[in-house]
Amino acid sequence: MKQQLPLTTISAVCLAWLGAASALLAAGGQISGQVVNGTTGSPVANQTVQLLMPRGGMQQVATAVTDASGRFAVAKSDLSTDSFYLLQAVFQDVNYHAPVKFDDRGQARVDLTVYDATRTAPPVRIQSARIIINAVGDKAHIQEMFAVRNSSDPPQSYVNVDGTFLFHLAQPAGDPTAAVAGLMNMPLPQPVNPGKGPGDYFIQYPLKPGLTVMMVAYDSDYASSKLDFTDSVAYPIDNLELLVTPPSLSVDSSLFKSAGPDSETGGQKYVTENVPPNTELTASLSGEGATSEAASAAGASSSQPDIKVQPNSMTQFGSLTLACFLLFLLWGLGVRVAKEWPQWKAQQSASQIQKALEAEVEKLFNSLADLDELFAGGKIAEKPYWKERLELKARLVAKLKKAPPALLESYAIRHTPR
Repeated sequence: MKQQLPLTTISAVCLAWLGAASALLAAGGQISGQVVNGTTGSPVANQTVQLLMPRGGMQQVATAVTDASGRFAVAKSDLSTDSFYLLQAVFQDVNYHAPVKFDDRGQARVDLTVYDATRTAPPVRIQSARIIINAVGDKAHIQEMFAVRNSSDPPQSYVNVDGTFLFHLAQPAGDPTAAVAGLMNMPLPQPVNPGKGPGDYFIQYPLKPGLTVMMVAYDSDYASSKLDFTDSVAYPIDNLELLVTPPSLSVDSSLFKSAGPDSETGGQKYVTENVPPNTELTASLSGEGATSEAASAAGASSSQPDIKVQPNSMTQFGSLTLACFLLFLLWGLGVRVAKEWPQWKAQQSASQIQKALEAEVEKLFNSLADLDELFAGGKIAEKPYWKERLELKARLVAKLKKAPPALLESYAIRHTPR
């Protein structure tokens, strides 16, 4: 005679099995949404949508195609709902991205807005701009940041192989570098192309409707303790700040007016507004530049500034400026983007000291990635997020300074793919 299990035992086994099955399903995730053309207001059918993992070097982990109503769904059992993903749609050769945020059930709703592309220049103006000049020894390090607004109506993305952002640099010592602030203010390095005339340059990055933050950096000669700064851009500028360090430098300009000390850089601030397109942005600087040691100390102390909401047109640009500041610090050490770290690591010496340094730097990079994922998932508030991010980057800069100069130089000259 067979022995029957008690009903309570059967119920317990079933509940345990259901619990295990639920846990297994929770390990995966499902993403749904719609792709809409922001120019026409219509859904986009037959549009390929890619699911990317930034931490894996923009590794593609899944794809989907929209139906007639522009809707799509991505469901994979191996999607980690605790990881950070991006959705990408390439529409008329322009990339559009949106972060993926899962709820407690492992579901995510992500809608993507794309725009018709045009080669005809739309109304473009620079809403806010900052030029930072830092004289150190016989070099003047110049960093320029522009919040460029595309106010096309109907909204369209401006694309042009001859350049969407045109600028002129009078005295660059070497090739300038450039980047665009992407999602979550992450800098995306961009090629700088020579223009038609001497000192003319352009960037081909598509200008989508709304704000795009462009960043340009270069060095100029300061061996004679003097700099006649003259740059220009092809667009009107609503508000422009010139920040000069060290603050002891003398500044003579018919365009910029003194606005006192700047709390973020520790330098002197000069301002102007309503600048017409192609206006020469001129200023004559003179005086003893900072020593390398003093500049390093100033950089370390200013790498953790307070985040302030400014009640003017720089408000939307303020937090981006902090990211740009850190970007240029890393550029100065030859570090372009975190995804190149494995390539760099593969070329390093096998010495124990170097291995220890690599491990520490890799740990800091991973900490930054983890912090970004927490912020993207809404698990950390904005102010502590930025504070901890700045602290991590300051520690990363300090570690990278210990690397051999030849190491950083070899890394800096490698081409960074788009």
